[in-house]
Amino acid sequence: MSKRILFVDDEPLSVSAYFEILEDQNIEIDLAEDGNQAINRLQSQKYDLVVLDVQFTPGEMMGENIEPRRAGAELLALIRKNKIVDLSTPPNVPILILTAVMDQRLLEEIKDLKVDGLCSKPIVFQKVVETVTRLLGIEPAS
Repeated sequence: MSKRILFVDDEPLSVSAYFEILEDQNIEIDLAEDGNQAINRLQSQKYDLVVLDVQFTPGEMMGENIEPRRAGAELLALIRKNKIVDLSTPPNVPILILTAVMDQRLLEEIKDLKVDGLCSKPIVFQKVVETVTRLLGIEPAS
């Protein structure tokens, strides 16, 4: 049975390198480039893992006053607090954060929302792949 991941990042090139290697391991991947797309996908599809950048374009569904540098933290809070209407993905879905954010207060806020992994940018490619496969409970392909 394949697993399904949602990547939320407004820079598709920065995450596209993961797609080929993860898809080779029978993992289906969807990309959301803003908050609207992320919420729509979470409402229409059940994901086994969400990989979330902290900074991305929030989109109108997330609220008018959300700063892009906080969009990931806000989306994480919406998921964890089950505040998205008709959420198909459970609020306790494993979430991996990829971030270049160095604001310690924001990082603590994110950790308090029970993330399952955090990789700081610049990202070590193999570490992300290993973390994804661990969180999905699958053996990494050789």
